[in-house]
Amino acid sequence: MTVKLDLVIPVYNALRATRDCLRTVREHAPEWARILVINDASDARTSEWLREQEGITLLENPVNLGFVQTANRGLLFSDAPYVCLLNSDTLLTPGALERMVERLDREPAIGMCCPLSNSAVNLSVRIPPGEDVFSFARRVAERSPGLYPDVTTVVGFCLVVRREVISGLGAFDEAFERGYCEETDLHLRARAAGWRCVVADDVFVYHRQGASFSDSNERFRKNLGLLMARWRHLYETEVAEFDRRNELGALRDSATFEWTGPRTEEPYDVLFVLPMMGVFGGVADVLELTNALVLEGLQAGVVILEEAASEIDLELFFTPLRLSPERFADELPETRVLVATAYQTAPPVALVAARRPGTKTAYFMQDYEGWFGGDPVEVVAQTYDLVPQITAISTWLADEIATRHGHRATVVPMSGDPEVFYPRGDRTESGPVRVVAMLRYEERRGFRYLLPALRAVAAHPQVEIVLFGAHRFEEENFPHTHVGVLSRDGVARLLSTAHIVVDPSLFQGFGLVGLEAMASGAACVLTASGGVMEYARHDDNALVVAPGDEQALATAILRLVEDRPLRQRLAASGLATARTFTWKRSAETFIGFLRALPEPAPVPAAERAALELLWQARNRDRAEIAALAGALAESQGTLETIQKSTFWKAAEPYWRWKARISGLGGRRR
Repeated sequence: MTVKLDLVIPVYNALRATRDCLRTVREHAPEWARILVINDASDARTSEWLREQEGITLLENPVNLGFVQTANRGLLFSDAPYVCLLNSDTLLTPGALERMVERLDREPAIGMCCPLSNSAVNLSVRIPPGEDVFSFARRVAERSPGLYPDVTTVVGFCLVVRREVISGLGAFDEAFERGYCEETDLHLRARAAGWRCVVADDVFVYHRQGASFSDSNERFRKNLGLLMARWRHLYETEVAEFDRRNELGALRDSATFEWTGPRTEEPYDVLFVLPMMGVFGGVADVLELTNALVLEGLQAGVVILEEAASEIDLELFFTPLRLSPERFADELPETRVLVATAYQTAPPVALVAARRPGTKTAYFMQDYEGWFGGDPVEVVAQTYDLVPQITAISTWLADEIATRHGHRATVVPMSGDPEVFYPRGDRTESGPVRVVAMLRYEERRGFRYLLPALRAVAAHPQVEIVLFGAHRFEEENFPHTHVGVLSRDGVARLLSTAHIVVDPSLFQGFGLVGLEAMASGAACVLTASGGVMEYARHDDNALVVAPGDEQALATAILRLVEDRPLRQRLAASGLATARTFTWKRSAETFIGFLRALPEPAPVPAAERAALELLWQARNRDRAEIAALAGALAESQGTLETIQKSTFWKAAEPYWRWKARISGLGGRRR
């Protein structure tokens, strides 16, 4: 087929973003588009991955040229009627290129065209709650008036340009050096030459701002000064006219989105229910998995059972819904599968399924919650009967649930983030051997065995010890540095400097620190317990010792300190292992689990009544609860039937514990 458009994608590092971008390009670019990737001297892991890709034309810069020169190389290499510059930190949506090129075919006066986006200055629209990148893009295409209005400036991260514009005016002016304002300069040159420059108001393309070519405020100010020196009058005139027309006013109203109408009637494929929001531990894993499911084409989302906003330091391809517990069961959108993510969310998930015949339920389990958090094991365990279709993030966790409670679980391993955890070149082989250990003053984290082991190791003249992870500081009588609790990026930077990383935990659901250390290029000493064994293999990619054995822990660390070839071999093997754990793999496994879910059986009336009663008790005081129980007790047969139901037996201990529904509990007894 004749090439109608060259899709030019400059790449500099940002491997995860690049993988996601190319994945959407392969899925959503038309057959008449050639994929032209320019590697701007990226790091080894990104370059190796690009060279392995089929179906692309790859150009490679011998040295780093920066965005402007790299983009120009692609623009000038192209000989197609149209060229689209696409940043590697974007997600291409279905039909985006077809609609923009079709409009340029139809209107020869249009020289440049760009889409709406979540990060496009005055062309920005916010993904509304309950929507993801692709569902929102469909809504934009369906509901947009298709105005294609002239704009003040186009956005360069997704820009379709007619060949005649480049032939007549040239590409970006390299006076803008490594980037910023170069697309506005080209836009104003095109406008001065009589070309129209428009926004495709029926196209939405997602932009992961800052993932590829890094930002610089100083560079922006310099380039903006250059732009204004050339174009101030025309630019200010264009801005005033754009604001006067206000053709995109409805589209830019991030508060109402009235133009899009109500959310599509199509149910979600899967919705995860979180008790709270915040990027830590299991919450971050749920968000990452949801991102991966969105990229797999599922209508996936997250519901948060709190109304307070929380800071989210994580790129999301969707906007979570927030529903209070009081509104949850009534206002939750239709979904094919509803997933509990913690024992607090199992009862409301079960209630929704009881109210809505045909709704499947699942339990996404990341740890054995009865061993931490303050609630008794028996309270937590009861929720497994409410939502018995379970996934576990490790074989160890699945075995624990099967042995202790008789529930089989499908294993869906977690992943690290290769954009955060990778070898950064900060590790030196001269000087002391740096031993980094996670220290938390919790019994299951093994600190009682770690500290004596590190005292023995600290006596070695070639060792430097760094501890992280503890909120409080205690006197440790051996030479070390304690850097406290770190952000995710802080942990990644620390691990990239380590020769040896130690996690002494007695058990944990998965043990992400070890996998992140492997991804960072460190040799690991780990314990043979819990989810760590999902990826750790003794003397192959780590040294693995028995949990709670301080002598074995010290011996393993010292062995790696003194044996540099072994240390390097384990680090290389660990890095290869870490690269097999991807969120795409996790998503594919989870999708297999979803497809195998059995059709839900009808919920008996008594069990439905038990759940309704318990849910009403969730938000009532004791007087109201007593009155509710009294009214129910007027029909003794009904009360006894309810109290014999599976859902009552499973949920009542939980709600009595959490909501203190003593009135119901006392009445029953």
